[in-house]
Amino acid sequence: MTDNDQDNDQHADPDAAIAPGGAIAPVEELSRAELDEQLELAKAEIERLADQSLRRQAELINYRRRVQKEQAETVIVAQVALLEGLVPVIDDFERAVGTDVTDAGAYHEGMQIILRSVKKVLERLGVERFEPLGEAFDPRFHEAIGRHQTDEVPDGHVLEVCQAGYRLNDRLIRPASVVVAFGGAAAADDAAAERPQPVTEFDDQPTGDGEPDDA
Repeated sequence: MTDNDQDNDQHADPDAAIAPGGAIAPVEELSRAELDEQLELAKAEIERLADQSLRRQAELINYRRRVQKEQAETVIVAQVALLEGLVPVIDDFERAVGTDVTDAGAYHEGMQIILRSVKKVLERLGVERFEPLGEAFDPRFHEAIGRHQTDEVPDGHVLEVCQAGYRLNDRLIRPASVVVAFGGAAAADDAAAERPQPVTEFDDQPTGDGEPDDA
């Protein structure tokens, strides 16, 4: 490169750009009006995006409120269904309380009828009553309030149910209060698992030539 070429490069327009083919072309400068126009377009786009974000936030808030309202209505419907079944039972109790008791047997029979009515209401709602007598103790559904040494049931099983448990589908309402046995025989499955396997014994040990040793 000659000195003239270097001088030409040094004095070249700093705002120039290289066009296709290697030719140098000046960069087109934007006018003030064009810059203002682009700035207004950018502001309009920012406002549009901000408005869109606010609308989506409002839609999300409305959706949450609608879901909460539907959940509250579902709870009310379940409560109404429960009360519809209990109100007649309350009527029966009021009649029983207001009746002069002259026959203890008849009064006891009336209480049994009311109790069966309550159980039917719970059954219609899907409530299950369970008394795990003789079953293996399960801390998920049983609450141990005592332990007793006995041979009546296997070790670690329920010896006595002090209070029945209740559950709705797979959700526990109240665990069963139980007394757990200990010191008894192991359960059949546990005993089978712990029982040692028989060992086969051989009276004659083979000698080096493969013949039994009679000595």
